[in-house]
Amino acid sequence: MVQKMKYKKVLLITPTYSGSRVRRVLSAGLGYIAQTLQDNSIQYDILDMSIGHNYKILHKKINGFQPDLIGIGMMTYKYKETYETLNNCRKNFPDIDIVAGGPHISLFREQVLEDCPSISFGIVLEGEKTIIELCQGKNPSEIKGLIYRNSKNIIYTGDKEFIENLDSISFPRYEKFNLDKLINKETSALPIVSSRGCPFQCIYCPVNLAIGHKFRVRSPENIIAELKYWYSYGYRRFSFADDNFTLLKDRVYKICDLINQSPMKDLKLSCDNGIRADKVDRDLLKTMKETGFWRIAIGVEAGNDKILKILKKQEKIEQIKEVIKDACDLGFEVDLFFLVGAPGETLSDLQDSFKIVEDFPIASAYFYNIIPFPKTQLYEWIEKNGRFLKKSQDYLNENPILDMIPVFETPQMSKKERQKALKDASKIMRKTMRKIWQKRMKKYGFAGEIASNMYTTSFVQNKLLRIKTFKNLISKIVRIFF
Repeated sequence: MVQKMKYKKVLLITPTYSGSRVRRVLSAGLGYIAQTLQDNSIQYDILDMSIGHNYKILHKKINGFQPDLIGIGMMTYKYKETYETLNNCRKNFPDIDIVAGGPHISLFREQVLEDCPSISFGIVLEGEKTIIELCQGKNPSEIKGLIYRNSKNIIYTGDKEFIENLDSISFPRYEKFNLDKLINKETSALPIVSSRGCPFQCIYCPVNLAIGHKFRVRSPENIIAELKYWYSYGYRRFSFADDNFTLLKDRVYKICDLINQSPMKDLKLSCDNGIRADKVDRDLLKTMKETGFWRIAIGVEAGNDKILKILKKQEKIEQIKEVIKDACDLGFEVDLFFLVGAPGETLSDLQDSFKIVEDFPIASAYFYNIIPFPKTQLYEWIEKNGRFLKKSQDYLNENPILDMIPVFETPQMSKKERQKALKDASKIMRKTMRKIWQKRMKKYGFAGEIASNMYTTSFVQNKLLRIKTFKNLISKIVRIFF
């Protein structure tokens, strides 16, 4: 028997991620939850702690809004810091229940509630239907996708069926989000999520654990409605934040057709989250470019077929190179993503990745320290072979993807060799970054060149950008010059 609205006021929180050099990012996932609450006449408010709010401000927000449920979307990075925030909430507001969702919950599930007693509920995978059922007062044992506490036990009710018709979910309007601090209309793009799920089996990737294997899409018409909505508010830059935006080529062609038929002009569209090279071709890229797509990122991951096969990418390096060439020839700003240190990879193999960067006129190359997430095939291999250099509960709380600190070793690449590989990759990454910043700052002459060189030094990237004050200053400068 469904009770009459157990939770009437929900405060949504985006946690702070101190020490990260990553810029502020608008959480589309929390945006969908907020919109779902609003569509179901459940009052909500939001506090984005990533834009500089501390616990003192959160405490004041809770006192003022008086929610009966606190909801938080969690990444794994700095999860211990997030636990501490929730412990403070529980200590100061013991009568308010706390529900956590996001990739961290979907990956670790019951373990999260065991490690953080302050969390009342966890929502696994998609949360739109689960959060409403919870607010409506449905018995937790009857809500699929929910982790809850029963006396001293922690119980997971099992995965909820995926939402097949994504058009049935309202796209987020971010009405109570501080968009002005997160999105600069002149320089940054509003995220558009047009699909969910990943059907691939890459050994290192936890994405399908967080969003599921089953691939589902929004209709082109529904996506155009979202673009038109934000266009009417003066937004022109949009980034498709999907993991597989081009998986269905016909759908992309239809989206492009509808954009070209619409009154929307001067759009700057991008695929910054990365696309698979085997899911585009020159004709599709040409259509995308003519429609307003100006930047794409390609997940290359490795520079030869040997390592791609080990990673289970199901792609061939020559095909990837061909797409990179086509994209560059068509005038795209092309970013490439690589991984450093896969099982079987040698320093010689890594040179193949470096050579791709040198051979094409790309914009930026990002080399990431390959990180073993629990439940992935990579993690299981390292654990089985006793190759960990750090405990998972430690490195997952840090940011080893960008910190370039080895967390495991392989027979082909020792700890010392991995340190060298990561250092070399970091140099090449900063070199490409310097090139693109020099291009952006060219109109400022010699001063622009000096600024570009300084910004891309190891000291600025690895030290200063971790300091909140300096990071905020850089953000303000970008707003002025771009």
